Amino acid sequence: MSNGPDASARLEAWATAIASASAPHETDYAVHTALTYGRGGRGRRALVRRAPSVTAGSGGELVTTVLPALWDALAASCELLKTALGSPVVANGVSTATLLLAVHRRRDGAPPAEGTGGSAPAEPATGGGELLVLARAVAEVSRRLQAHGMDPAAADQAAASAVAALHAGRDEGAGAFLDLLAGEGRDASGERSAGTPRTGLRRLAARVPGLRRSARARGRSR
Repeated sequence: MSNGPDASARLEAWATAIASASAPHETDYAVHTALTYGRGGRGRRALVRRAPSVTAGSGGELVTTVLPALWDALAASCELLKTALGSPVVANGVSTATLLLAVHRRRDGAPPAEGTGGSAPAEPATGGGELLVLARAVAEVSRRLQAHGMDPAAADQAAASAVAALHAGRDEGAGAFLDLLAGEGRDASGERSAGTPRTGLRRLAARVPGLRRSARARGRSR
């Protein structure tokens, strides 16, 4: 992966956003694992081999880790995710709960409900049929997480949270982040394409919990 400051800033911002949504207990090393994965090569292979569990702690207990497997699942689903995020039929905000319900209904062979139904908070102005494209993307990311050995329910939760965060920031460079993660964000000259403008990163930080402090810290360091 290119070491350009804009590309790195984009990857760092989005890694923190996705970790905050899907694996908040792993945010401390979200940037490191995403950068390692994005660079590819031996570092990526070693990172993926350790997913989703490592031995840690003074007692040698098994600690579940989500991010290495999640980066791999998102990268492998890159094109499907970009298509889903760019779909004109999904124009409104969606929550993790909405996506989880849509995925479960899809697996049951039923069309997604209007809003979320039940006791979950409703999603105004989001038609049930419009969720199919996102539900397919969530199901694919979950399938790949399960291939890494993750429990199906945990995989669904992590996938839905990640896709909801990506959808919330789809106009702030979500597709470019996926390209960087997958190692595909290069222009014709072989260099990485320019990253998100700093104003875009600030808007993303304001919209996705957990990014505000890191965005301010990057601003002071420039």
